[in-house]
Amino acid sequence: MSDDFNTEAKKDRPDLGAAFIATNKKSPQSYDMSGTIVVDGVKHRFGAYKQKASGKGKMPEGTEFYTFYRVELADEANGAGVADTSFNPSELEA
Repeated sequence: MSDDFNTEAKKDRPDLGAAFIATNKKSPQSYDMSGTIVVDGVKHRFGAYKQKASGKGKMPEGTEFYTFYRVELADEANGAGVADTSFNPSELEA
């Protein structure tokens, strides 16, 4: 495949958002996954918790899945859609 074809294919695919798995949660109550998604041209933020299936439903016992507990408009004008870039130096790894 040529690089021109790959570049054109990428231009045709809209960016619909991103999901990030939490690797350094600040507390046990923090979301296990968070990110943004665009639905009908409107950007939303979401947060989800990782869970394991009990085996009593459609999924086999132990199957991991995410349950979404926050889906809200990402209002960038009010700063809600902007990532928090603050940090606590004491939390940095040595």
